[in-house]
Amino acid sequence: MYKKKQDTKPQVISYERVKSYMLWMIERYGDYSARTLLQKANLLFRDDTQYNEAALAYLIERDIVNDLRYAKRLTMSFSEKNIGPNKIKEKLYAKGFSSQTINECVSNLATTDEDYFEKALILKKRKFGDEPIEDLKLKQKALRHIISKGFSYSIANQVIGYTDDEC
Repeated sequence: MYKKKQDTKPQVISYERVKSYMLWMIERYGDYSARTLLQKANLLFRDDTQYNEAALAYLIERDIVNDLRYAKRLTMSFSEKNIGPNKIKEKLYAKGFSSQTINECVSNLATTDEDYFEKALILKKRKFGDEPIEDLKLKQKALRHIISKGFSYSIANQVIGYTDDEC
């Protein structure tokens, strides 16, 4: 019923092919970290990985792949959402950035503890209402929720006991 392809030869893995694959990935899907791009190339060209690092070095040299630029853009995107600095670091680490790049990006954020307090307060109000939480179990649940979103314990604790009268 279906004919098998009997004449297909495996394609030759070359430097140009690996480089064009990496460029295609970037054009098609957007930026990647260098580590992620190398992992994808190693997965596809697992039979012969000798050209993968050279192709990646070419892209880095031409500033097509720039981890710091990509990490800064992701950091700005994450900071606009209601998540804290610890969650931002976690998400950047999952993308494959080095700890030096992550620390540089998070330290360059133009946010203060007051900004993080406001973001945490929005989270608390959205899930638990405007009133300060008195019930112990509900307070623990709220603390876990706010801390899981990347905020520090001190900010989470301030938010839990906050009332609108304290301004």
